[in-house]
Amino acid sequence: MDLRISRKHQARLDFVEGLKVHVAGQLMPSLRQEFENWCATETPSEDQLRDSQFMETTLGSNPLYQTSRGLQRLSQEAMWQEVIYGLEEQKPKIEDQLNTQEESKGSLTLDPDLKMPDYYDDTEFHLQPGNFHKNTLAGPIYELGVATYTMHRYGKAGDEMGRALVSVLPDHPYKRVLYMGCGPAYKGYPLIDALPDAQHWGIDLAEPMLKFAQHRATEHEKPMHFSQMNAENMTFPDGHFDLVYCMLLLHEVPTKAVENIVNEAARVLAPGGVLANLELPSYDSLDPLSAFLMDWDTEHNGEPFWRDYHNMDLQQTYRDADLEAHLTDAHSEWGGAKGNYMGKFRYHVTMGRKPEV
Repeated sequence: MDLRISRKHQARLDFVEGLKVHVAGQLMPSLRQEFENWCATETPSEDQLRDSQFMETTLGSNPLYQTSRGLQRLSQEAMWQEVIYGLEEQKPKIEDQLNTQEESKGSLTLDPDLKMPDYYDDTEFHLQPGNFHKNTLAGPIYELGVATYTMHRYGKAGDEMGRALVSVLPDHPYKRVLYMGCGPAYKGYPLIDALPDAQHWGIDLAEPMLKFAQHRATEHEKPMHFSQMNAENMTFPDGHFDLVYCMLLLHEVPTKAVENIVNEAARVLAPGGVLANLELPSYDSLDPLSAFLMDWDTEHNGEPFWRDYHNMDLQQTYRDADLEAHLTDAHSEWGGAKGNYMGKFRYHVTMGRKPEV
């Protein structure tokens, strides 16, 4: 599928990415230096620096903070606008391709009667207009937009997270593998490559995402079975999978939904099976400024459940679902942008194992 947009829209999108690189590479390091100088002079306590209200009061009137956050929001909105307008010119052609299931080793099963949870239906995650289920081109829009949003730091294939997850998976005879909240699913390609003898499944709420995922997987010769399903209430039988995983999913749902998803994952895991959740590092593992800036997304970047997720004890949620739980770090190389976003990056992977019978 050719997702190239016209030069007019691509030029505007390039400008947006340049603006984001400027924020990351110039404004943010300058803001950090000012903040560190202030800390050295005022010597605030760790508790104060971990208090969001204190940090907001401290930084709220700082011109660098105001400018960087304002440009972050404006660039996000402009990014989606240019991607949507750019793809609109090809909409009939792309829709036709998405609605044509080509012969492949995978499959696609849709559920037109599936009810969207209210928290999902009412949210435009990452400010993407129409969320992931209200626009027939949501998958292509997401793929083009995320490349700009991340300043291409996930690499050309966009599979950087999947490679990080593969690096920490425990040895196990994985025969069936499930990717929850798969979206376009390309982050899961490294798991398909690493476990070529396993049967791979991906589920998601959004029909447009799944159509794009199936089309993309066929193009890239990645055998995967896709099904439209709510991870809180899956139709798979008990003990069906040896590995269930997700990446950047659980921070997109309320804490009660997190609990439901973990319980469902535990149900469909076979004895000895593994549940792996890859996420950005927790607030308490970051320096106070990074944690505060990360938390900004809760109010301003279509991430209403972000803060609650980062404040919950996910390992205890695993244990409540009768899984043996531990936290491990996974690392990958980010490339593309400058400043704060270059080099080695750390993810947190909450790993759970279902006890043998």
